[in-house]
Amino acid sequence: MNSKGNVFWGIFLLVAAAFIVVGNMGLFGDISFWTIGFSIVLLAWFVRSLFKVRFGGMLFSLAFAAILFDEVLNIEDITPWPVLGAALLGTIGLNMIFKRGREKFVGVRIGNKVGGQLVDEQVSDDEIFKCEMAFGSSVKYVNSTNLKFVNLESSFGNLTVYFDEAKLSEGSVHISVENSFGKMSLFVPKEWDTNVNVDRAFGNVSEIGRPTRESEAKVYIEGETNFGQLEINYI
Repeated sequence: MNSKGNVFWGIFLLVAAAFIVVGNMGLFGDISFWTIGFSIVLLAWFVRSLFKVRFGGMLFSLAFAAILFDEVLNIEDITPWPVLGAALLGTIGLNMIFKRGREKFVGVRIGNKVGGQLVDEQVSDDEIFKCEMAFGSSVKYVNSTNLKFVNLESSFGNLTVYFDEAKLSEGSVHISVENSFGKMSLFVPKEWDTNVNVDRAFGNVSEIGRPTRESEAKVYIEGETNFGQLEINYI
């Protein structure tokens, strides 16, 4: 899963390691070398989020920096929970104000429950399937017969998506994922030739099972998971 995102974080971590060594030599006075190292990681997170216009990453990196330097800034009264709560509400508000345009799709909702979770089935007659979820738990079944592009966004929740009934347009599909502070589980046919290239910032990407790649169908899973878990299951 080598990517530009991994290179970006790798460079910043190397710089952080250098500052930790220098800080341990006493060249930064009373500032802890752990504080220096963590500050560099937060800076990297903020810069990367800024370039990608990820409001959550920008606000939470600033929030953690405020907690880290609350004594220096004399803001102990608003750390840690008030500033974290402000970052959370700010993230939700900014995402609502600057919400990305939605591609149209035909949706069918099913009111039954599986394991205590509401099951939503969405059938797209177009080539695009899009799902956005926050603060909840949901299961999606993609039954498109001409699928080309998928955009999945989940924040502070648990999103499960099944692709085993989907038919791909032109034999390939791009799946864009953005997962923050939660878990996203994808179930894809093991026969598909699946390629995973997902950036991680304090998150985890795991693959359950192995793709047999018996089909000519090409699947490209790209995006990022921050403070969350992305699980790809081959069925």
